[in-house]
Amino acid sequence: MRHWVNLALLFLFATLVLTGVAVFLLPFSQTTTRLHVVSGIVCVGLVVSHVLGRIPYMKTMVSSRAKPIGILTKLSVVLFAGILLAGSLSAWQPSQWVMDQSYEARKRLEIVRASSLAGFVHNTDHSLWVVRQSNSPNSGQLAVHLGFSSTLDKLPVAAVWAESTTGTMIETLYLDESLAYSDSVDSTGSSAPVRRSDVLPIWRHAYTAVTGIDPDGNLDGMTGATQTHQFALDPYLETGKGNRFVVCVELNQPADPNEHWTDSEWGQPSLLYTALIDVDREMPHAILELTGHGVVTSGSPSESAENSDTDADADADADADADADADADADADDSSFQSAGTIQYDLDSITTARNLVDLFLAKLDRPTKLDRPAPELSR
Repeated sequence: MRHWVNLALLFLFATLVLTGVAVFLLPFSQTTTRLHVVSGIVCVGLVVSHVLGRIPYMKTMVSSRAKPIGILTKLSVVLFAGILLAGSLSAWQPSQWVMDQSYEARKRLEIVRASSLAGFVHNTDHSLWVVRQSNSPNSGQLAVHLGFSSTLDKLPVAAVWAESTTGTMIETLYLDESLAYSDSVDSTGSSAPVRRSDVLPIWRHAYTAVTGIDPDGNLDGMTGATQTHQFALDPYLETGKGNRFVVCVELNQPADPNEHWTDSEWGQPSLLYTALIDVDREMPHAILELTGHGVVTSGSPSESAENSDTDADADADADADADADADADADADDSSFQSAGTIQYDLDSITTARNLVDLFLAKLDRPTKLDRPAPELSR
């Protein structure tokens, strides 16, 4: 049994090292984190079991008959532990340099996190609740239900955010894990880099407009953050003040082509669903309706040029329109997608992508209903 425990501890130690390095250097992954945590728990259990089996030896070590440990050895151990603890807590070098090499530090501008008051829970395999709580007694609680078609094998990537009635983003409530920790997106079968702006262009554009952080994780000097903008939904959730805002959901399911969007890898563009929330309205529910779709302005299928507002503006000049169509055809084979944040409201070219959604519903609970326990949420 002792040999089995020793080998198991060796295996768990190697697992903890590998997953620890992955957590430190790579974007967050639930799979890696789960493996790291489970291995740590099992390792602690085996260590406790090992120590319990060595109790007689421990008693001998602390007994008066045991060979005394020198005072210098004791002091050196205490000093080593004290320096290690103080250096880590006070960010002394080289501990701070080590932390600066972590993924969190290197990519901090790319990482998108929702408010600590926002969370989500999967109540079924094809539905998701996104809940934005509030600490203010005069504010309501916003819940957004994302119900997808039960026929889907894989859910679309999605972002949920709130914006003002003038179109300015207030707060991101939810962003799919595959997009939250890096602007580069893993895309099997794609030879070119894929970014958030290719997958969810509307959300990406709105996020850049209020934060000033471009897709490269740099501060955009041309856009810049809105200095007077409040990145919190709490003031909008207060009742009795005539507050209104818009809940937006953008989703995308690549590889769903149709006769208008023929690119087999990308297929139809991202879809935008919206609902106007009137905080003082008696009816607490609002259904999110299909409002528009994202626009890919470079490297898209030639059909996308016919469906975008930008290309439609070229109709004023026949020669320019012909040149634009020629450029679009030439770019159809270019796999470098540069997406704009403009919204296309003509939905005639959207076909099967409409079937991705079963029901998107926003629900605003009044402050008097906040006394009941909140659901257990993932953050």
